[in-house]
Amino acid sequence: MQSFSEFLKTTRVCLCDGAMGTELLRRGYPKDAPLELANLTAPELVVEIHREYLTSGARLLETNTFGANALKLSPFGLEERTSEIIKQGVRLARDVAGREAYVLGSVGPLGKPVGIGFEVGEEKAKEVYKEQIGTLLEAGVDAILFETMASVREVEIAFEVLRSLSLDIPCIIQFSFLPGGVTRYGESMAKVIAFLRSFSACVVGINCGSGPHEAVAVLQEFSRHLPGPFSVQPNAGYPQIVQGRMVFGASPEYFASFAGTFVRLGAKILGGCCGTTPEHIKALAEAVENLSSGTVVEVVEEKGEEVSFSTLPPSSFREKLGKKFVFTVEISPPKGTNLEKVKEGVRLLQEAQIDAVNISDSPMARVRISPIALAHILKEELGIESIVHFTCRDRNLISLQSELLGAASLGVQNILALTGDPPSIGDHPFARPVFEVNSEGLVLILSRLNRGFDFAGNPLGQATNFTIGVALNLHASDMSQEIDRLKRKIDNGAHFILTQPIYEPEALERFLECFRDPLPPILGGILPLRSFRHAEFLHNEVPGIVIPDYLRSRMAQAENPVEEGITIACEIAHRIASLVAGIYIMPPFERYDMAVAIVKSFREEGKVRA
Repeated sequence: MQSFSEFLKTTRVCLCDGAMGTELLRRGYPKDAPLELANLTAPELVVEIHREYLTSGARLLETNTFGANALKLSPFGLEERTSEIIKQGVRLARDVAGREAYVLGSVGPLGKPVGIGFEVGEEKAKEVYKEQIGTLLEAGVDAILFETMASVREVEIAFEVLRSLSLDIPCIIQFSFLPGGVTRYGESMAKVIAFLRSFSACVVGINCGSGPHEAVAVLQEFSRHLPGPFSVQPNAGYPQIVQGRMVFGASPEYFASFAGTFVRLGAKILGGCCGTTPEHIKALAEAVENLSSGTVVEVVEEKGEEVSFSTLPPSSFREKLGKKFVFTVEISPPKGTNLEKVKEGVRLLQEAQIDAVNISDSPMARVRISPIALAHILKEELGIESIVHFTCRDRNLISLQSELLGAASLGVQNILALTGDPPSIGDHPFARPVFEVNSEGLVLILSRLNRGFDFAGNPLGQATNFTIGVALNLHASDMSQEIDRLKRKIDNGAHFILTQPIYEPEALERFLECFRDPLPPILGGILPLRSFRHAEFLHNEVPGIVIPDYLRSRMAQAENPVEEGITIACEIAHRIASLVAGIYIMPPFERYDMAVAIVKSFREEGKVRA
């Protein structure tokens, strides 16, 4: 039997198999178990599907290892069995293939955004891919198939791992595009094509995403800009739910009618993805036997939805940034729905003419009213703008964007992008965290919404107009890392910076000396001390806060600790005033009178830029 590379060179068209996952489910495999576990728990079912694809005409069989990686198996407690699942998957495919077919080691994406600013860092991705790809190679696959890929960088990482393990194993790279020509991570077809031009894969192509009709449009673009050969494995049309089951509507005959078009556009490997069955592959095999009968399907190019950039004016807070010295004060969102106390506090702050209030997002992972709802109410009833602290802790990518679009619709335009405290420290320690992105990724998402697109690249019809803030810890344990993170946030589109509480102005000065790139406006954090015990607690138990000995000593000796705390806060605020664009006050225990005293000290001394 000739090598897979030789087979590709000498064969005009070769058939790959169809779906494994949807076939397993269609034949009764449980929905609540990872599909790859079937290699161990239902091997006879996996063999049956492989054998039917072989009988239908497929000469390339994919291993049932698409999601066989530690990240996807860990929610089921199966990460320790990753290697076992992969080896068994290769063994089952190899037993069926014999000398009649070749075995492709299926490798899918990790299922979560990969890269700096996201839940899965690049080193972690390399580690996970190394186990999966290394085990496939060890088990003896004929080629590696990267399929349903959506991120250029993730493919780069996976391919880098592959070539570190083997320089000569053949490789097929297939991207998945949504209708409209973008991947689910919002990467355009042009970006993917430019990336694939520089790659040394044997075959590049497309799979999943949509049905054969959309695949023709994508393949046309590939054929215009890439030399080929191509691999095409679309879904059996669009899915619909029928009696609780996902059903794909494209018949085998309709699916196979695209074979001639695919081949004329440079496809060498034809197969199917979700919803395709052995019947689809059999019909495809029959169509390939007489390519002249392949139906040419005309592709009607749909006009993309135009994006109109928002005509809404920027927030008044945004208009002030960098032009006048601003004051913002953090308020405590209530646990219940009674807002009278918080409104009373905000009225007091309005009398001091602050520029905005900061509203935390369930701080310390303790349940509080939605900051978006509270911000809208305060704007409607009291006419004051808010900076909403928005965390990644509780929301997946869909919910996160949905809430942000809701905020924009309600006129809430100032967002502080935060990763968030883990639920384990809060009042619901049993709650499951999400953290699909961190604060860096959230800034990128906000910037994309401001350009009129969601994270997946889908047009919104109208762009948002968020003012994006980020946090800065001046006492980070690794300051170089903190600076690198801040640079990425700025590159991603941050408009302003809020610092953690400052008690040593020298820390801000050191940071400004180290940071050589242009900076957006900084608001210096001021947290007035209420007592000696309060100072001791902050210094010893709260990360990112350092209170010098002499200040804690002053609090210990003070006859009136609250007045001394205000005095210290005013001293620090005045010292940093020339270095920042404003002050961000965090009054302790809802002592808004302390914030008012600090603001008044500036106004009385005339140190506020009008």
